[in-house]
Amino acid sequence: PGARPFSPSALQRYAACPYQFFLGALLRLQPAEHPEPLQQLDPLTRGSLTHAVQATLFRGLRARHALPVVDDTLETALAELDRVGQDVTEEYRDRLAPAIPRVWDDEVAAILRDLRTWLHRLAAEGGEWVPAHFELSFGLRPDPEHDAASVKDPVLVDGRFALRGSVDLVEAHASRPELRVVDHKTGKNRVSGPLLVGGGAVLQPVIYALAVEQVLGKPVVEGRLSFCTSAGGFSVEAVPMTDTARRAGLEVLDIIDRAIAEGAFPAAPRERECDWCDFRPVCGPHAVLRAARKPSPSPDLVELRSRP
Repeated sequence: PGARPFSPSALQRYAACPYQFFLGALLRLQPAEHPEPLQQLDPLTRGSLTHAVQATLFRGLRARHALPVVDDTLETALAELDRVGQDVTEEYRDRLAPAIPRVWDDEVAAILRDLRTWLHRLAAEGGEWVPAHFELSFGLRPDPEHDAASVKDPVLVDGRFALRGSVDLVEAHASRPELRVVDHKTGKNRVSGPLLVGGGAVLQPVIYALAVEQVLGKPVVEGRLSFCTSAGGFSVEAVPMTDTARRAGLEVLDIIDRAIAEGAFPAAPRERECDWCDFRPVCGPHAVLRAARKPSPSPDLVELRSRP
């Protein structure tokens, strides 16, 4: 991170397994793609489709002067969701060519149903926070779908660490010069207990907050994970940007930076991490057994995984 920009999602791989981080984030290996007919939406496609609908919805509501979503603008927001949802899902249908139309229609209907519930919950919050930037990117190639305030250069945090990425949503407080960063999640909420960096596996709230402060030049008071579907129970995990949270984020970057400098990437998967790792064909089926016979991983890794 001191010499090359990384995204928070890439940095999270280190806590999952240092060897996975080495293969995916440093060597940039990817699973081979084998074209197959789309039978059902995989989690990545479902998340991508949901985020596309949300960003397009917010842009449409801003053009209609219907933000924030409150009781008075809820009907407008729901109508806009119906319109945007149809347009975006048709675009994805053309791109993905689902093999079984009925399965695709059922999956899309479930996504839009969840987003209607999500809008109702936004309205219930009362409009204290106003959506201001959608898909705010830094260090990525220019894209017309990114927010106008995006910057093409990586962001330098603490004067040392280069970061890149795209933030789903940045909200501005209605009466104070403060920002709130929101990362939308479409899977299950597996956060347990108080959250700062989630043992190095949940970096978006803190790291995105630090980056957005550099991009927009305003203080971020909170980073959030918003589980915006029924799978995640429409729950929210908030991380107030206290001195402790900021220090925790920078310490994670320090640990990963030291590991890269030392070339220390043992195959030391976290519990059950191999179950959904892209690199199982590289390690084979017995990586966990081999790791258990070896000395404990580095003290830095043990310390990182113990952090809330």
